[in-house]
Amino acid sequence: MSTEPVNIAIVLPRGMHFGPDRATAIDLCVRDFVAHSRYRSTTTVIGEALADPFQEITFQGVSRETGESQQRFARKLADRAKDFLPDLVVIHQHLPSAVTIRKAFPDRPVLLHKHNTPKIGGGFIKKQLDRWRYDSFDHLIFVSDFSREKFLGNLPGMGPKSSTVHNGLDLTSWTPAEKRDNTLLFAGRAVPDKGALEAAQAVAAVLAEQEDWRTRFIMSTLAADETYIDRIKTALAPLGDRAEICFDQPHSTVQEAFETAAITLVPSLFEEPFGRTAIEAMAGGSALITSGRGGLRETTTDVAFRIDPSKKSDFAGALSQLMKDASLRGRLAQAGARRVQECFSIQALSARLDSLYEDVRSRHRTTRP
Repeated sequence: MSTEPVNIAIVLPRGMHFGPDRATAIDLCVRDFVAHSRYRSTTTVIGEALADPFQEITFQGVSRETGESQQRFARKLADRAKDFLPDLVVIHQHLPSAVTIRKAFPDRPVLLHKHNTPKIGGGFIKKQLDRWRYDSFDHLIFVSDFSREKFLGNLPGMGPKSSTVHNGLDLTSWTPAEKRDNTLLFAGRAVPDKGALEAAQAVAAVLAEQEDWRTRFIMSTLAADETYIDRIKTALAPLGDRAEICFDQPHSTVQEAFETAAITLVPSLFEEPFGRTAIEAMAGGSALITSGRGGLRETTTDVAFRIDPSKKSDFAGALSQLMKDASLRGRLAQAGARRVQECFSIQALSARLDSLYEDVRSRHRTTRP
């Protein structure tokens, strides 16, 4: 383990909000990793300026002008990162911005931390361009083996310069309620990929006959379509005040919901790269129903009730079964809690990420001309 001070610049190029009121899953991931890093005191997070950033992390906000292009903003982020003379730079998610920022640090190791499964071009020229872009980084980090293996299937040969580091949670900050509310919880973005409408339709069908249960939908409006949100509201309208719908809540509110709800729904229709919502549900002590698609299968293994959300009757039937079987809910909740403890502790995962940073920096020093 290295004891040498290392200045690390972590750059959040696009679509982030590094603060408690509207943090994305990526923002939360970065906050948690930095908070538990042995390089916390020498790490600076750089992103779009906001009024109330996370207080426990050193953050530098860069103002973005109305109408400013993403490439120009990326150059501004790179200029700010240079001010801190970083020994290592980590850029999250947005590949075009990351390529621009990477060019500003020709003599420093630069890593790209991907939170989705990259879509590699189908044609020869596009695929070669993608290979060149990804190969320009010293190392690539993926949030699941699922995403990494999909990437390597399209761009073979990049295995040695890529790794999987799962997202994690500080489980000491979670306090699951022993007595659970009879609540069906959906927490996620109000977009079709997340299966929010399918969840609303299944919940409405089941709760029509289960009057001692209620539902709570906590949705982010990031990239949401108002028409789609209206369809969710319409589906839940027959439940009246037994259906609570709220938007863009602070993460503390979402965490409290996971800690008290009896059942959480993660019915993603697409192949999730990881599924942070799933591990938060398990950490909160909620029994989990999920589609198991993509990284969700890796995240939840056999500790969740798996359904096909596109089959409405099957989805509703699974809900009804789990609502009626308190013993099954308890077993799933206990199994989920064990899995989070064993596999998704932020302390262990942050230590792994620190070691990866050290290894990349060491190799960069060795191979640098």
